Amino acid sequence: MKRFLATCLLLAGCALAQAAPLKVGGFVVAPLISGQPGVPLHGVLRDFMELHVAGRGVALEWMPPSSLSRAMESLRNGSLDILLLTSGSQDRGPGIGSFDWTYLRTQPHLAVRRDSPLQSVATLQALAGMEIGWVAGSEIPEGLNRVPIRWQRLAATDWQAANLRKLQAGRMDAAFFENEFSPRYYAQREGVDVRLLRLPMAERHFFMAYSLKADPKAIAQFDKVAGAAFADEQFRQFLEQAMRRQASVRWRTDGAVAGR
Repeated sequence: MKRFLATCLLLAGCALAQAAPLKVGGFVVAPLISGQPGVPLHGVLRDFMELHVAGRGVALEWMPPSSLSRAMESLRNGSLDILLLTSGSQDRGPGIGSFDWTYLRTQPHLAVRRDSPLQSVATLQALAGMEIGWVAGSEIPEGLNRVPIRWQRLAATDWQAANLRKLQAGRMDAAFFENEFSPRYYAQREGVDVRLLRLPMAERHFFMAYSLKADPKAIAQFDKVAGAAFADEQFRQFLEQAMRRQASVRWRTDGAVAGR
């Protein structure tokens, strides 16, 4: 009897260990991923995953935001299991694997001030000599890496908002965004009057990476469930709906203030 009970306790302990949630984190790219230091990440991507990944039996633990370089190191040392957002090369170096599905395809844009002389970008060489803001720790995208741009690269947690504030203050010529959603979101949130210029570049593919130190069975389950959830651009539709709701709320708020 004692041996039977001991076996049951051992099996129960193994089940609990297998059920440990995957630690999910990354750096801020709002509205996809938002957050403040010391507080678990939130945003549209989390909302989607709570419904379609965690809601289908995959246990997730949401971590606070970090810089890109710190997030990559956390993957390597196993203190983070899933990195929510990365792009470019799928080879992220030793200790890191990448899922083979893409959850969002976007078009790179520049945000410029309303009074900028730059009206459109026909070729990337037109950006030569400009001071352009982006995030520290990420490789320069193909095409832009061959243009003599003076990059201002920030490592701050809320680097996108900081870049727009620097743009508004005239401390840079433009801010680079890999997607069209973030500059719209931040310009509205920060009250910065910008124009968005689409860049003549290939679309960017956003995917997730994982730690090779994470539980392989848990990673395989996440891969299966999340891969199905993000298929057929389901997340893009979810994101566009969230952006429309945000714009509607802002319009009603601005209208109420203007009517006083």
